[in-house]
Amino acid sequence: MRFLRVAMIAVVGLSVLLLIVSAMLPDDYRFSRTIEINRTVGDVYPLVVNLPNWPKWDPFTESDPDAESTFTGTPGTIGSTWSWEGELIGVGRLTLQEFVTNVSIRSELAFISPQPMVGKDIWEFVETPSGVQVSWISEGNLDYPFGRFAGIFMDSILGPSIETGLDNLKKVSEGLPPPMQKTPADSMDAIMN
Repeated sequence: MRFLRVAMIAVVGLSVLLLIVSAMLPDDYRFSRTIEINRTVGDVYPLVVNLPNWPKWDPFTESDPDAESTFTGTPGTIGSTWSWEGELIGVGRLTLQEFVTNVSIRSELAFISPQPMVGKDIWEFVETPSGVQVSWISEGNLDYPFGRFAGIFMDSILGPSIETGLDNLKKVSEGLPPPMQKTPADSMDAIMN
């Protein structure tokens, strides 16, 4: 009987300690990765804002090639959505919420299962002399108490996947055919017509 009482006190004490520690952890997360792509922002931006382009470079789709994707709405418009369901990547959706063409994109990222969670997916594009600097940012709130413990590992677990996605986006972007060069005659025809 004494052993049971001591075990019960230990379990309650450990639970209280975990709740106290969790209360002191951040209630949100934010991490990002950035890459330089040697193409114009006009070449790269459509690969991100038009959600049907994501499976071409998305690291999570790459890890679960049998996952089913569904796209709703007009690509590149507010409210357009990409929903997925896969054995490894679970069930979720990405909904385009706002954007400034060739500058930034904000979407809601909702994981439905196996672990429900809602966050923000943010993209920033900055033109550089050699192309465009692209940043992929993930942020959101963490539930109390267990979500806050998960937040400690978000960057180290998801950061490498974000890096892979940016590397894939770079390969796809830089593999696009070169833009057609206009000749002086083409410019003159445009002026005359």
